[in-house]
Amino acid sequence: RTQALPVSSISQTSQMLDLQGNVIDTFHAEENRQSVPLKSISPYLIESTLAIEDQRFYDHLGFDIRGMARAAVVNIEHLKAKQGASTLTQQLARNLYLSHERTWSRKLKEAMYTVQLEMTYSKDEILSLYLNQIYYGHGAYGAEAAAQLYYGKHASALSLAESAMLAGIPKGPKYYSPYSDMKNAKDRQKTILGTMVDQGIITRTIADKAGAEVLKFQPLGTSKQDGTAPYFRDYVHLIAVDKLGIDERLLSEGGIRIFTTLDGDAQRAAEDAVAAGIPATSEQQAALVSIDPRNGYIKAMVGGRDYKTNQFNRAFANTRQPGSSFKPVLYLTALQEGAMTPV
Repeated sequence: RTQALPVSSISQTSQMLDLQGNVIDTFHAEENRQSVPLKSISPYLIESTLAIEDQRFYDHLGFDIRGMARAAVVNIEHLKAKQGASTLTQQLARNLYLSHERTWSRKLKEAMYTVQLEMTYSKDEILSLYLNQIYYGHGAYGAEAAAQLYYGKHASALSLAESAMLAGIPKGPKYYSPYSDMKNAKDRQKTILGTMVDQGIITRTIADKAGAEVLKFQPLGTSKQDGTAPYFRDYVHLIAVDKLGIDERLLSEGGIRIFTTLDGDAQRAAEDAVAAGIPATSEQQAALVSIDPRNGYIKAMVGGRDYKTNQFNRAFANTRQPGSSFKPVLYLTALQEGAMTPV
């Protein structure tokens, strides 16, 4: 109890948000993770995970003796390691502090850290750590990142069918991911739903309905943020790193939230205006910046016609001749003095 647990370094995905709190960009290294409290994870995902991974989680002290005995019997019957018996706490200890090598020293350390976790944290805290740490495939770590990756929604909004599908992936992300093998993923989902029925969590009718539900998955490799104010995002990134001195690694792994003044409606109107103002066949470019004169907030920024083909932000071009920008001052003076008419 007195010995401290090892320090674990868990990277967090950083976010950039607009004026309404909508995410317009994310920054992460190899691990896309967005930690959320347990109350922000769907009860369906929690129940599905416990049903298939650790049915006696709230009853044991880190080790499920019954589960170990049951697994041992099954493995002896099949003369191979067909069934495991690791609890969620054991898996968490391994993922946080250890490698996955199969050695006695690693197993002893895992046992020690498992006991320490149970002594240090409550069951809900361990479950929360687990659901924010576990790997769901395709770079997504934790329930929130997985829900966004697969379904484009928050973990709190997952349905029973979606949850049962997600809960089956950590056992073998390459094997049970619906992006890799839909049949394996569906079979695993039905196994989990059946287990929930056996445990009295749901009825057979509800399980059958969930198993028959056609799920809508996000296209892999895309996100809702693609194409949203890309020039502005680059500008904010530059400010964060070069002006504010935020370390690049901290930005990509530190779970930073950057709040900006961008207005989504104004940004869409600005992008539409630039697109409509120049013929599609033209090689001309354009830049547009909308600023609230009351407080200096940048509400919209367009640095060019197509960010994918050219990332140069013309809103900050320092090679443009200043002559024409002075014309409004000259014309306004002339109009005020009556020397010229609008005609």
